[in-house]
Amino acid sequence: MPTPSASTPHVRELTPAEFPLILPLIEKHNATFPASELRSRLEKMTTRGYRCIGAFQNDRIVGVAGYWLITRFYSGDYMDVDNVVVDESLRSQGIGTALMEWLEKHAHHLGCRSVMLDSYVTLSRAHRFYFRHGYEILGYHFRKII
Repeated sequence: MPTPSASTPHVRELTPAEFPLILPLIEKHNATFPASELRSRLEKMTTRGYRCIGAFQNDRIVGVAGYWLITRFYSGDYMDVDNVVVDESLRSQGIGTALMEWLEKHAHHLGCRSVMLDSYVTLSRAHRFYFRHGYEILGYHFRKII
């Protein structure tokens, strides 16, 4: 029997009732926010169209990615990917690729013209991952705290 790190992940869409399963990975990825705040945000996001997929190995969630379906003037219909997170001990083993392939196939099936995402400027390893998967930088994401 293959070890969990060597087995192929099974990727599927999570039901809203399963969304709390993502919180341990989301909390590690967003460590500057209290866990209670992330839980509260997830509940609010769920009511606003947030969807989520999980990668499973041996019935354990080892990767997650959220997404939104959006239409904008400049892009038409697209999938906005949010928080692609893989268990730190299992990175570079194909889990992130499996998540992105699932998302891209699903976006195409839904009639989206593209897949877009934001990535913090400090995450150079993630940037290399997205470049390898054919993503390009189109511009800046600005914010102002009010």
